[in-house]
Amino acid sequence: MVSNTDAKKTDMILTCRVAILAGLLSGFFHSYNPASAQVKVEDKAKAAPVEKSAYLAFVDREYIFTVEVVKPGVLLFNFISMVDKDQNLQAKQIRLTLENRKIPGKFFIIDTGDPKEPVTVPSLRMRPRSSFGVRLQGEFADERELLGVTVRIGEEDFRLVPLASFDFENLSLKVNRINLDSPDFRDDWRVLKLEMLGTRGPGRP
Repeated sequence: MVSNTDAKKTDMILTCRVAILAGLLSGFFHSYNPASAQVKVEDKAKAAPVEKSAYLAFVDREYIFTVEVVKPGVLLFNFISMVDKDQNLQAKQIRLTLENRKIPGKFFIIDTGDPKEPVTVPSLRMRPRSSFGVRLQGEFADERELLGVTVRIGEEDFRLVPLASFDFENLSLKVNRINLDSPDFRDDWRVLKLEMLGTRGPGRP
């Protein structure tokens, strides 16, 4: 049986991890200039493709979405928006593909800096040229790995693909260095050697 003290410690660790991920996805952008960067992200050999994983991602020139299962049933969702318009994202627009069913999210849990007072909301605003990290809440039971994730934005579906942990970490190092103040994101893509991941297309009813 897990004590209340142990449960609180686990929640604090998860909250800290969300805060750290959100910080990495926001704080670094304003100080990084890919055109004059001295830090280089090395391209290492990719792991073999996987069918299911605890790590999933979508990457293109407008959006980057990642989902990470940090422990059974506990998911972190991160996004980077590189477009110049607002988008509303509801938790239910994020659908997880499991072995024999698809499960939508229900709420986003946002860190407030106080582990005892996180904010639970059904939707969030994706601001122009912004990034954010939240915990995704839903009836995920004790799932450890996912076959896929679909994010609905407007009338489009963005389909994330499973990644090996090595490839996910390598991708994280790269996206954490994207400069959201850049007048031309092509510089970031060239320097960081980012590649497209996943697919996007008209949303299905």
